[in-house]
Amino acid sequence: MESLNSGEITPFHTFDPMQGLDAGELADMLDSARKDEGDGFLTLTATHPLVAKKLEDEGIDLSNGRTGIEWDDATILFISLRATAPDGSPAEPLDRGVSMERLGRFPTNDGNAIAYLRANLIPESEDNLGSQLLTQLDTGLRKETRGHDNLSIGFGGMSLHGWLTVEDVSQLRSHLQKSAWKVSKNEGFDGGVRDVVRHLIIILKTAEKRGVGILMRSHD
Repeated sequence: MESLNSGEITPFHTFDPMQGLDAGELADMLDSARKDEGDGFLTLTATHPLVAKKLEDEGIDLSNGRTGIEWDDATILFISLRATAPDGSPAEPLDRGVSMERLGRFPTNDGNAIAYLRANLIPESEDNLGSQLLTQLDTGLRKETRGHDNLSIGFGGMSLHGWLTVEDVSQLRSHLQKSAWKVSKNEGFDGGVRDVVRHLIIILKTAEKRGVGILMRSHD
């Protein structure tokens, strides 16, 4: 496939295993705390001990709720949601091979394979669940959806895009494998959509087998 890149290095996109909490629930709570509409962080960490442990293992004091944490919202969300091994280290990635590379830096100007898929995959209907899930994965935490970048832009150049819950993973995999979607005749690369779909299904099947969700992020 011919690259549309002008020579600049685009961000690398990753699909991290996610566990323990629906990202939407945590995102809404962080938004409410930022707007001074109530700090539900103490309740949330009390009812989700795995989230509390992840943060405490990083030296975070949870006794004063969100207001007592100096980290930005995106970093809190990432540390809270990323899947971990029994020893507390980051869990194994969902892929270490060709699929990670193909989806990581797609040969478009922004390097975003999921954005390319959204632009060039034609669903069966406008309210198609598969399209909604692709949008949630690509922009669910970004300004396009939330109206601000507080949940997206984090420490060290990290940028969170969006997420899929465990249930979402299965639904999107089923949609991509079974639905009668079509490809735009104007897509930039011959076979680009089908290439992205093929590698994304591999990622989704791995997440489904491991019983984890997915958190999409990009970084330089």
